[in-house]
Amino acid sequence: MKGIILASHGQLAAGMMDTLKLFVGEPEQIEYLCLMPGQEMPEFLDKLTEAVSKVDCGDGVVVFCDLLFGTPCNCSAALLNNSQYTDKIDVITGMNLSMILEFVGSRSLGMGNESIISTGIEGIVDFKKLYQERMKQFDQ
Repeated sequence: MKGIILASHGQLAAGMMDTLKLFVGEPEQIEYLCLMPGQEMPEFLDKLTEAVSKVDCGDGVVVFCDLLFGTPCNCSAALLNNSQYTDKIDVITGMNLSMILEFVGSRSLGMGNESIISTGIEGIVDFKKLYQERMKQFDQ
């Protein structure tokens, strides 16, 4: 089963982990990292490396980052450039709760990156528009 790392600017990753626990209890092989103001990239990279070691049980690790090309993503890219980690980690940016819940619930089945991303995208909806469309069905 792949390990999971949630990485963000500020406390987003901690909040995501806290919310995840409401749905699934205490998930296995998951760590979160919060880049705080004033924290340097080398320190965050060290913490990321430690987290990968903690959650990888041989099947690799998926790193979910909050923002494409932000520091958590760039530190993950630094690991991708290291031959020790290239085949060990995957990095997905734009994390949201839908994709993480889906992955935690089905990672033992080998859910692929495209499926994870699709789940995240499908969770982004203009709810007002959806609601109005569905209400029209009842009016007919």
